[in-house]
Amino acid sequence: MTGDSAPDPGVRPLSDDTLVVFLSDTHIGGTDGTEIFESATELTALVMEIGQHVGPVELVLLGDFLDLQRMGQTGQVNERVTATLTRPDYAELFDALRAFRSAAGHRVTYVMGNHDAELWWNVRLQDVLRDAGLVDEFALSYAARFKSLGDQLIYGEHGNQFDPTNRVSDYSDPLDTPIGAHVVDEIVRPIGSGTRLTGNLDLRDVSFVFPLAAIPEWIAGRIFYRFLGEALRWIFILFVIANVAHAFLIWLGSSDEQRATTRTILGEVAYDVGLLVLVGAVVFLAGRRTARRAISLLALRLTSASSGSEPTRIRGALLTDEPLPMAGGVTPRNIAVFVSGHTHAPSSSQLRRDDETMTVIVNTGCWLRQLHPVPARFGAPHVFVPMFVQTHVRVRRSKEGVAVELWDRPKPAPRTLPWIERAAIAGRIPNNPQSPGPPRQLDRQLVASGTRAST
Repeated sequence: MTGDSAPDPGVRPLSDDTLVVFLSDTHIGGTDGTEIFESATELTALVMEIGQHVGPVELVLLGDFLDLQRMGQTGQVNERVTATLTRPDYAELFDALRAFRSAAGHRVTYVMGNHDAELWWNVRLQDVLRDAGLVDEFALSYAARFKSLGDQLIYGEHGNQFDPTNRVSDYSDPLDTPIGAHVVDEIVRPIGSGTRLTGNLDLRDVSFVFPLAAIPEWIAGRIFYRFLGEALRWIFILFVIANVAHAFLIWLGSSDEQRATTRTILGEVAYDVGLLVLVGAVVFLAGRRTARRAISLLALRLTSASSGSEPTRIRGALLTDEPLPMAGGVTPRNIAVFVSGHTHAPSSSQLRRDDETMTVIVNTGCWLRQLHPVPARFGAPHVFVPMFVQTHVRVRRSKEGVAVELWDRPKPAPRTLPWIERAAIAGRIPNNPQSPGPPRQLDRQLVASGTRAST
């Protein structure tokens, strides 16, 4: 489905030397401190690199390339999109995309996601991107075949249609806004503009928590570790005071009366410190138990609100004979390569059916900084460690058949964890690249020539 053509988009024919690149979830743009895209330099380098491929290149922006929801209310973002395209810090990125598209054999298709669904019905916004020389076509899905592999269908859509909270029933209806859109409008954007739970607990990083279901534990963990850190600080201070007092009293003299006084004072201080440690331990255990129960209850409700995850639903849909909602007349069993995004979790796997047909299922991931939960010691709340995920998918015709590659671009994430959080996950801290690196291939799947991808 394209904005300017008949409902059935058909399948795009590709020459065998074409490189197809799927990229999603960059979430460019925002307002009032809500913007989460921090990788303009790295994305610029990727666009320039794929532009050097010898042969045609199809760049598919597989949804949430621009984050219209973070820019403002539906129907009120035209000027902010224009302003985003002209921002100095994005100048090189959009210049690179413009130069890429202008080269012979290069094409850019913008597939709708849930954060940029407005682009489908807002023709003025489409014209802004076309006039800027950035996009050739707007679509709800992408389908293509290599010339010599007519039975191997390559298909891509954003993936939000497999997520009940972000499913859009009618992309042409401006009033069709899923629950997830209201969450962004009423919770995420206000928090992103600087909401604080307490005087020293800033929640603006909530947008980076991954997965979203871990947000309650992230909040509970931040409160827990801040409190525990303060308690341990005061315990340390009291120990210092006790030792100083001890040394001072010894310096005054060594009579029986002074020694008795010293023992009394130290006994009282030791009792107070011991009581404080005991109270801290009780609070630790009680707080841990309360946090666990609250998080478990919320997780149970989130699980009951949705039957199965997006990857599970995709695999289930590919086992049926019913056309996918965004794919026009494409039958799932005809798909050799299924590409999606939306979850911000890069992955690659195979689905093999009883009739020996196969589909490679791959997720593009995202281009964002994420806070990943790391299990802490003694059953304490998880510690959330920042890391960059900068991944994309490349599909090409190889000698063996259709090759599906998952790539990433290493980038170190600044880590300023409090000492108590570092202690809680000592020995478990995930590796962090020491410096930015060139793109690297994480995984490669193959749909071999002669392997039937359709029934």
